[in-house]
Amino acid sequence: MIENLDVYNFKEHDQEEDSEIISDLKNSEQKKINSKHFYDEKGSKLFDMISELKEYYPTRTEIEIIESQKISFRNKLPSNASIIEFGSGSNKKIKKLLNALNNPKEYISIDISYDFLLDNAKEIAKKYPKINVKAICADLYQLGSISKIVNNNSQKIGFFPGSTIGNFSENDAKKLLLGFKKILGKGNFLIIGVDLRKDRKIMEQAYNDSKGITAKFNKNILNGINNKIGSKFDVNNFEHKAYFNEKKKRIEMHLISRENQNILLKDYDLKIQKGESIHTENSHKYTSEEFEKLAVSSGYKKVDFLTDQKKYFGVFFLKVIGN
Repeated sequence: MIENLDVYNFKEHDQEEDSEIISDLKNSEQKKINSKHFYDEKGSKLFDMISELKEYYPTRTEIEIIESQKISFRNKLPSNASIIEFGSGSNKKIKKLLNALNNPKEYISIDISYDFLLDNAKEIAKKYPKINVKAICADLYQLGSISKIVNNNSQKIGFFPGSTIGNFSENDAKKLLLGFKKILGKGNFLIIGVDLRKDRKIMEQAYNDSKGITAKFNKNILNGINNKIGSKFDVNNFEHKAYFNEKKKRIEMHLISRENQNILLKDYDLKIQKGESIHTENSHKYTSEEFEKLAVSSGYKKVDFLTDQKKYFGVFFLKVIGN
């Protein structure tokens, strides 16, 4: 037992989630799987491997920004605050942030993968014994449950790294920012990482690495779906595809069927034609001006914006100005 660690589990498999998965796969316009299903334990570990790849610049660039500009974090953010990480993943970035801040008193870690979350929360609790650690297994659609655990009397800093905001459409991104705002409260802060739009080749290489780790990550979502709804997708029958959609200003990831297939989804027979795709992820890329506009329309003001020398990635300091 670790004295400074509390664990909460709100993520339970339910029939509603099954129905959502099947409905998305039955979509006549475009079969799809919500990208939140990437992050079972294996998927989370594969993404950790992706973050170490030379082609995948976002993770190392965001860490470089936090490390090289830690004075900005210390001077512009409150001391003795509660840090709430939305979608925590690995501990690489949060350790850099905790070290940069002035005497954080609490760390609330939220992630969809229970085992991965627990392992990482234990590591943080042991490394920072003076910080109270709360590990919450939930997805980002369960903000109401999460808000019950957050201390409304403390100063709060939300942390949403990795450009995960890019996985959401503009409307859904705004809804998420509004949800964060309710948890954080007026006068508190949100630190958010945003992948900036740049040369198409650089963006596409980040999702098509030479070692094929991203392809394994993409295909593993099918294993996760098999475990959840009892389907029998064969990952070997699909090819990974990722490209930049110029019109929609986003990277899209797809799984392309190598042959005609029939997949039983409970009581529904899913037919997939050779060459047909299942859309698994979007990663919208912003200019700094575009994202600031989105943040302002969601009830925040920009306190600071940090970027790297190549302007590949941006870290926004936002302050909640409305209730």
